[in-house]
Amino acid sequence: MRRFPIALLLFVIMLPGCATMTAKQAHSPYRIAADGDIVWRGEYRFSPPPKPWLLVSLDEGDTAFAYLKVVSGEPLCQSTFAYSEEPFGVSRNLRQRMKEFYRRFLWAGRVTFDPPRTRPVTVFGREALEATSLGRDPARGEKVWTKVILARRGERLVAFFMTQWQPTNGTFDRDEEKIFQRFIDSFRFLKPSFYQTL
Repeated sequence: MRRFPIALLLFVIMLPGCATMTAKQAHSPYRIAADGDIVWRGEYRFSPPPKPWLLVSLDEGDTAFAYLKVVSGEPLCQSTFAYSEEPFGVSRNLRQRMKEFYRRFLWAGRVTFDPPRTRPVTVFGREALEATSLGRDPARGEKVWTKVILARRGERLVAFFMTQWQPTNGTFDRDEEKIFQRFIDSFRFLKPSFYQTL
């Protein structure tokens, strides 16, 4: 996989989505288990999505990662989903943190979001919060559907998030949301985080 500095990683995920990108093998931060699961730096285990989703390694010393799918058509658009140990914001309150998160989400574009629709969910057997929203970038003639899930890892909040970009008149692929949900459902922590060992 191509290695990205963390700033570039965030740029890729937050970037207005109609762009192309490739990923290639480098020094791998993961191994593939016998059952096909990905074991990421010995800390996370999860089931990868099917092709043509590509695993993108983000930073030499960071455990963040994302999946990318380039969607054919005119223009070429992209879908991404990612896991973050450091989601935008500082609050440990789920609803407040979601507000903080959306204030910074997709900062690289000129995206205007509808008010996020939230609902309580359960992740890792604990309370979590899901938000979905539609964003628009009129200058580029694009729209983006987003889904963000804030979950608890110990006393801290972590995030899973997805973006799906389309031209303004395009149609979103709801099957991608099912793939994203299967990824979340398969996600496991293999050891305590750095903060849980303090």
